[in-house]
Amino acid sequence: MDKLKKIVIIGLDGATWDVIHPMIRKGKLPTFKYFTENGSYGNLNSTIPPLSAPAWTSAFTGVNPGKHNIFDFFTIRNDTYEMRNVTSNDRKTPAIWNILNSYNMRSGIFNVPMTYPPEAVNGFMVAGLGIPDTNSNFIYPSGLKEELKHSLHGLQFSIDVGTIMCGKEGAFLDELYKATNMQEKAIHYLYNKYDPDLFMAVFDELDRLQHFFWRHMETDHPFHDPKESPKYKNAIEDYYQHLDTVMKRFVDTISEDSTLIIVSDHGFGGLHKDFYINNYFRDIGILKQKPRPPIAVNTEILRTMKTTLKKFTYRMGIGQWVDHIVPDWLRLKSLTPAIDTGLGNIDWQQTKAYFCSLSGQNVWINLKGRQQEGTVEPGKEYEVLRDQIIEKLYSVKDPETSQSIIRKVYKREEVYKGDCTQNAPDLIIDMAEGYVMQIGFAQELLMPATQYRLFRSGCHRQHGIFIAIGKDIKKNHRVFNPEITDIVPTVLYLLNKQIPTYMDGKVLTDILTNKRKAVEYQVIQANRADDATRDVSREEEAKICERLKGLGYMG
Repeated sequence: MDKLKKIVIIGLDGATWDVIHPMIRKGKLPTFKYFTENGSYGNLNSTIPPLSAPAWTSAFTGVNPGKHNIFDFFTIRNDTYEMRNVTSNDRKTPAIWNILNSYNMRSGIFNVPMTYPPEAVNGFMVAGLGIPDTNSNFIYPSGLKEELKHSLHGLQFSIDVGTIMCGKEGAFLDELYKATNMQEKAIHYLYNKYDPDLFMAVFDELDRLQHFFWRHMETDHPFHDPKESPKYKNAIEDYYQHLDTVMKRFVDTISEDSTLIIVSDHGFGGLHKDFYINNYFRDIGILKQKPRPPIAVNTEILRTMKTTLKKFTYRMGIGQWVDHIVPDWLRLKSLTPAIDTGLGNIDWQQTKAYFCSLSGQNVWINLKGRQQEGTVEPGKEYEVLRDQIIEKLYSVKDPETSQSIIRKVYKREEVYKGDCTQNAPDLIIDMAEGYVMQIGFAQELLMPATQYRLFRSGCHRQHGIFIAIGKDIKKNHRVFNPEITDIVPTVLYLLNKQIPTYMDGKVLTDILTNKRKAVEYQVIQANRADDATRDVSREEEAKICERLKGLGYMG
């Protein structure tokens, strides 16, 4: 009998061939070069939009967001115009670890976004992006948390964004490497301890780095600074080299019968301008603002005060200390909305459509029966309005170049398929390269892309990376058109397990040296572990919002 095969998946959030291939040619990434020469590789098509929340969820479920129900990090509350965090409790389809549970196979999941609260698995789960903080119950089994903390001398698996908020790029890089090194120690410890049949770990700091340092690497970027950029021009390449070494050290320890899969949730490229679409909606008469509130209740002023205070504490070198010991109310958290979308002064009774999520890059219709003060009737009026908005948006051009800033506007049913499509935003916008939609209002429709009053010079692209290497995988083989939903079906095929009929992805048989007949597609029972799910409190929601906003998902 053949020895039971194992699968190791390494996620590199935001990794792009646009950086990797040139570095391979320069001899700077020996591990990546080995992977491509001894495995199958190609572009991996992400979700629309190419965003970590829906993309990673599709990567570990094998279905599109219309089935798994994760469209963004945030969604609207049904009874108000506030946004709320999306968590793993919102996911409606099983993940690969749920399926393997049904086969009594062991899974090890580390730092994968959208896994908080963690689930009970046959193995372990350390939740990734979307946790409130390291004081929360983000690790299963619960006893593993203290064990990891003791063995690793800490649990800091993500960076503290306070450094980049106050422009300390050098300190930001120091934090980045510290977090990555802690992640590396954790995956070695957990893999050796549990020896799982499926091991999935995500390194997510590359995404943060590229958002802010792309301008330093790209010499023709409009934000490239002749004085400052030379100091950091190699920061992104240096970090890719570090990840190359980290992967080599880990891959050298995995069992020979393992198939290794390396993926990114999306690619990356340059970002130049923010498009303030709510300005545009106001100008064409489908959104109306109320008069500005008095200073005493102006949340924008409170938000600015809060940001200024945080920057000051980090400049003084006491930011982390203050964050740990000062009560939330003293940091003005309780005085400002959990998520400030810039919508606080909108006259909803005279508004038909609005934009409220930088991360989601989507538009919501102010629909009667869904929104509290909806103005648009479902049916014909809804459809006519969507068509009108699409037509109008295609006409928006950058006055400096006379080029369209929008590549494609999708109706939600054009992108998503499944019962959860009704929960999706009404329109999804695919911006032209170099542009993103921004929340709030500004002096002009198009402004330099910024965050924390700093240049935000990189943003997501549609195509990430895919690499597979193992005994059953073709060597030096270029695979075309793999989808992010193909990962789970391919993993199940390699493990000789049934592939549920509801999955959207396909088995990537083109990468295999010996193709065999797939196990008959059947619906199998594989549900979330309900005993591990729990409600997320408003306090936890506020902390998650704060972290996501700090990482740039709310502008």
